[in-house]
Amino acid sequence: MGIIELERMAAMHWRASEEEWLGKWLLRAAAGFTGRANSALPLGDPGLPLDDALAAVRRWYRARGLPPMIAVPLPLAGGEAGAEGSALHHLDNQLSERAWVTRPGPAFVMTAGLGRLPAPPELPDHAEFRVDAVPDDAWLGAYRYRGQPNRSPALRAILVSAQAQAFASIRFGAEPVAIGRLSITGAWAGITAVEVDPQWRRMGLGRLLTLAICAEAAQRGATRVFLQVDTGNTAAANLYEHCGFAYSHRFHYRIAPT
Repeated sequence: MGIIELERMAAMHWRASEEEWLGKWLLRAAAGFTGRANSALPLGDPGLPLDDALAAVRRWYRARGLPPMIAVPLPLAGGEAGAEGSALHHLDNQLSERAWVTRPGPAFVMTAGLGRLPAPPELPDHAEFRVDAVPDDAWLGAYRYRGQPNRSPALRAILVSAQAQAFASIRFGAEPVAIGRLSITGAWAGITAVEVDPQWRRMGLGRLLTLAICAEAAQRGATRVFLQVDTGNTAAANLYEHCGFAYSHRFHYRIAPT
């Protein structure tokens, strides 16, 4: 699957409360909660000359009180770009020439075949791996967005926006020490909202949680899985590599000049 098709599929797993198409660009808004849900995603020709398309993006986001922002997927550095990658690089260069600045926090997209991943390790004594249809207050209390608690009004709507989703946790009693969201659309599973309590890090719970969510996804009929990880989060990227994930591509956000 190419970069554009993978991004098109991934967009179905974390959907904004408001979406509109500009040609083949997907405009998304959700009260500013997360970059993914508040940026335009270029998936082909916007149906307008570039400057006209960018003007339309600026109008659309400013009408909603949001900074105009475009999520630009790109091939991995040093990899073969091909026609698709060259077109994405060209768009990114055009945005740079027009002073659309790069927002901090670029990310990798990683994927894996569920049939090739190892089984999850044993749970620690007295721990429970739970999968719930909706997030309870304890799960929501453990969730952090960019390291901070978040109670955005868009949060719950986005968490349940996929075709199907489930909310995993490792718990000792009622309180979760690690959480993650599983989403499924067609044959693809997605892992988002992964958090491990700082007091429980470096104990293998991140690997356990990731592989347990993957096993749950396979039981529900998914055959492949993707996730996103900040390029600066080396510990998490290494963990996912050791679980069996491989790098697909990267992306960053471009913000319109003020």
